Amino acid sequence: MGDVVHVIPAVKNLRAAFPCAYIAWLIEDKLKDLAESIPEIDEVIVFPRKQWQNDLKHPRKYGKILSELRVFLQKLRYKRYDITLDFHGNFKSGLLTFLSNAKTKVGFSKEYCKEFNFIFSNKHITPRQKKIHRVHKYQSLVHGLGITTSDQKPSFSIPDSDHLYINNFIQQNNLHEKPIAIIHPGTSVFGKFKRWQSKNYAILADQLIQKLQYSVIFTWGPSEYTIVEEIMSLMHQRATIACRTSSAKQLIALLQRADLFIGCDTGPTHIASCMGIPTIALFGPKDPVIYAPYGENTITVRKDISCSPCERRTCSHVTCINSIIPEDIFREISNLHLTRKEI
Repeated sequence: MGDVVHVIPAVKNLRAAFPCAYIAWLIEDKLKDLAESIPEIDEVIVFPRKQWQNDLKHPRKYGKILSELRVFLQKLRYKRYDITLDFHGNFKSGLLTFLSNAKTKVGFSKEYCKEFNFIFSNKHITPRQKKIHRVHKYQSLVHGLGITTSDQKPSFSIPDSDHLYINNFIQQNNLHEKPIAIIHPGTSVFGKFKRWQSKNYAILADQLIQKLQYSVIFTWGPSEYTIVEEIMSLMHQRATIACRTSSAKQLIALLQRADLFIGCDTGPTHIASCMGIPTIALFGPKDPVIYAPYGENTITVRKDISCSPCERRTCSHVTCINSIIPEDIFREISNLHLTRKEI
C-alpha cells in the first residue's frame, strides 16, 4: 500500500504532461480498489497473484490457472501500449513489463533495481543518487521521459456510499463531538517486527483522551483486531474500535475524518500523511530517508541505535522500535499543525 501511495505523485505528473493519454495501472488483486480510487487512472489491470497462490495449493485447479493466465496475457497485450513504466523494479514487475509487449519499456538502471529487473527494460533511468526517497525515485522514471516533475499531493475518488458508511459510524458513536485521533497499531504479518508494543499505545491513547480531549479510534486490518482488543484492555479511558473497512476506499473515507493520525511504518500511515492529515509515524528498522511517509505535516519518530536502519526481514530484539516511549510521541504532537475539522 505504501509503494502505491508513493507512485501516485509520478502518475499525477504523467497525467499533467499527457492529459489525453490512456493510462492503465497493473496491480496485484489485494490493492485493486486502492488503484481504482486514483482519478488519473483510466483502467486498473488486476494481476491475481493472491488468488493464483491459493489455487496452486489445489492440483485440480491448475487447468483453471492456465486458462486465466492466457486471458490475463491477452488483456495485457490487447491495447498495444506505447510505454510501460516499471516503478517496482523486481523480477516479477520486470517480467510483466516485458509481457506487455510495449514499444518502450522504462525501468531503473542495473544499480537501482533488483532480481535482474534491468534485463526486461529497453530504456534505463538512473536516479540522481542512491539513497533517495521513494517518491523522488519513482518520479525519476517520469523525468527520464523528458517530463518536468513536481511534488503532487495525491487525491482519491471515494464513492458517496463509502462516505455515508463512515458518517454513520461516526454519528452512531458520537465521535463528532470532539477532535478525532486515529491510531493504527497493526502492520502486515510480514512486517510485524515494525509494531510498537500494545502497552505503549494504551498509555498514549489514554493521554490523548485525558489531556487533549480527543476521541480516539483504533483502525485495524485483517488479523489485527486482536491487537486493538489487547490495547483497549490495557487502557483506563474509553476509546472506539473502528468499523470494519472492507476496502481501501472505506479506509480512506475514515482517515479523512481524522484531525490526527498516529501509526507505525504501514500503509494507512502513508495514506494519512499524503492526504495532509497531521501524522506521526513511528519508525523502527527502515530508513526514513527512503521510506518515511511523504507529507508536509508529518513527523517521523525514531531512535538512533547501532544497527539501525537495516533491511532485515526479522529481528529477535527490535530495540529500535521498542526504544520509543509514549512521551516521545506525545511531545511531538505540539509540533504538528493541528486544526479542528468541521463535521
